[in-house]
Amino acid sequence: MSHPVLQGAALSYRALFTWLNPLGYLSSRLIRPIGLAVTFAAVSSHYGGSVARTLVGASLLACAHAVIYGLALAVANERSFGTLDLWLASPQNTLAAICQRGLPHLVDGFLGGLITYLVCGLLYGVLPVPLHTFAGALILVLVSAFGMGVLTAGIALLVKDVFTTPNLAHLLLMVFSGTLMSTEALPSPLRPVSEAFPISHVAAYLSGPVGRGPGLLESAVGEVAVGLVWFAGGALLVQIFLRRGSRG
Repeated sequence: MSHPVLQGAALSYRALFTWLNPLGYLSSRLIRPIGLAVTFAAVSSHYGGSVARTLVGASLLACAHAVIYGLALAVANERSFGTLDLWLASPQNTLAAICQRGLPHLVDGFLGGLITYLVCGLLYGVLPVPLHTFAGALILVLVSAFGMGVLTAGIALLVKDVFTTPNLAHLLLMVFSGTLMSTEALPSPLRPVSEAFPISHVAAYLSGPVGRGPGLLESAVGEVAVGLVWFAGGALLVQIFLRRGSRG
């Protein structure tokens, strides 16, 4: 790993995440999302819902959660460790540095989502969608989740509490993304809001037989557009923080 961008991304990942040990990683990135999938699948089955849809959705959610949480903590932990001022004072483009720190979490999110899906497939004896289709869906989710992650990182520059923003983001995704429950179950005024959240377009495409509901191209374009909008919001927050800091 001689490329400076990749090297810096790996160093930030290793230095800022104190749970980066076998037990901490397994509990955070594998056991928790698999437990979430099994829990909601059981609830869905009890009420006559689709277990397959829940397993797919929970696996996509595991992917997005790793990216969003990782990007938020990549900045927030600088504040916790007392190194935020030094990091901001270094000669670098802050937004680019945040994006650099997000690279390991893209890999982490893809692997976490894929492993969650495979383990749930083994537990329930079925893979609801073909593996290559699910892998493609994960890539689209990475794009939109990265955009939301940059926004949470921007908020982390402004908010002192480390976990408020990523926890709120995860809660919003659980409610609005259509992963753990259909967006049709939301109150009618809130249903259009769901389209502004990561995963929602991919989840809608995978929720039923191909050919019904949104098409592949429409879902892919929607997911990428959502990511770009969240990314733009994050970039704006970073600039606001830097301008506020330059004014003292």
